[in-house]
Amino acid sequence: MVDKNQAIIDYLIQCPNIVNSPLYFNLINAKNDNVQIITRANDTTMDKPFIDGSIPKQYTFTIIVFKSISENPIVTEVGTGYTNENIDDLADAQALLDWVVTQQELRNFPDFGEDCYVDDIQTTTNVPRLEGINDELTPPLAMYSIGVIVNYIDTSKMIWKENDHGSNTIQP
Repeated sequence: MVDKNQAIIDYLIQCPNIVNSPLYFNLINAKNDNVQIITRANDTTMDKPFIDGSIPKQYTFTIIVFKSISENPIVTEVGTGYTNENIDDLADAQALLDWVVTQQELRNFPDFGEDCYVDDIQTTTNVPRLEGINDELTPPLAMYSIGVIVNYIDTSKMIWKENDHGSNTIQP
């Protein structure tokens, strides 16, 4: 049986926005550019089993990205302004969210093993959510979150499957 938590880690480290950042699992380590994966639900049954015995399930998790923030205004006087790292930081978190959306479009999913068919992976919003700002740290940190849902079918309890010849066989 495949460990779905490890499958999610293996999947996410393919993302260019994560591969070069410290990645933590179910641990908050609030430092600039750190990324956390916080599990919400694993193997949650979404409905009654299908007639063939397969079961629709969900795996849900949140990706948390910490970014240092700037207290500089974007515009100080008419016609002058500063570049603002906050805009760039939000764009970095957005790129991670966009990567997940692109993987859905490409049908590149986490590998949950031969007894699971991943149907889709989706984010719960179209922009990262600013969960808060910790101004007690130096530099202050913004915490962005991205909710992700993996919908899949657990086929481990199927009572019949189609074989290679197109006919159905009853599973023992």
